[in-house]
Amino acid sequence: MSTALPGRFCPQQPGRGGGAPVATWEQVDADLPFVAATMRAYLGQVAVVLRPGSVNNADQCLRVFATYLLTHHREVTRIREVGRVHIEGYKPWLAARPGRAGAPRANAATLAHRLGTLRMFFLRIDEWGWDDAPPRVPMFPGDVPKQRHPLPKALDDQATSRLLVAAQADRRLLVALTVEFLLRTGLRVGEYTALAADAVVLIGQTHWLHVPVGKLHEDRYLPLHPGWLSSSPPTGPRTCPRDTGCCCLG
Repeated sequence: MSTALPGRFCPQQPGRGGGAPVATWEQVDADLPFVAATMRAYLGQVAVVLRPGSVNNADQCLRVFATYLLTHHREVTRIREVGRVHIEGYKPWLAARPGRAGAPRANAATLAHRLGTLRMFFLRIDEWGWDDAPPRVPMFPGDVPKQRHPLPKALDDQATSRLLVAAQADRRLLVALTVEFLLRTGLRVGEYTALAADAVVLIGQTHWLHVPVGKLHEDRYLPLHPGWLSSSPPTGPRTCPRDTGCCCLG
């Protein structure tokens, strides 16, 4: 049985991961070549300054909007023809689409991401003065739903002390080491779990932690507190099971 998608977009074609179908670039090219050209040129520009993951997300968001145009507005042949009426039709269409893993609807975070990325696309091509930009940006800040989760806040001194005490009282040494390590270095959890087995290096008389290239687009070295090193297990850093190559303390 062939799993190849048709050359032109079909609303009944299978979606990725059980979600709603999204047109491929080849399918957008088949019916809306000028729309595809502008969107792909935009992705080429942002790929210079954004992380690959961010570019991939923008790619999918633009293809979802192109899928809406293919489904309901094939008369729109260029991005400059997109107006407010198309955005007002796109929002309820997007909200009614199935989510991932069989969810009946996309969650609020997905809607905010899809709409926010699309608005940024229109804003940027307008600022860049592209010929295919609409006469006015068809989206407003109010089109992007607000997130309902609170922003992360830094711990104050008292909360930090309570966290350290609780971690040090845990019977698992890894818990205490992880909490103290994150507090002393300020690393993100993703950076911490991605540390290499040889991340601790000696430069002169000081031990430094080498943090590889990450969200900040550059690697960096952080000085390690001598007291923390002396309190670490004698085995020091070791490689995690299954030969992942990451640094695991404990």
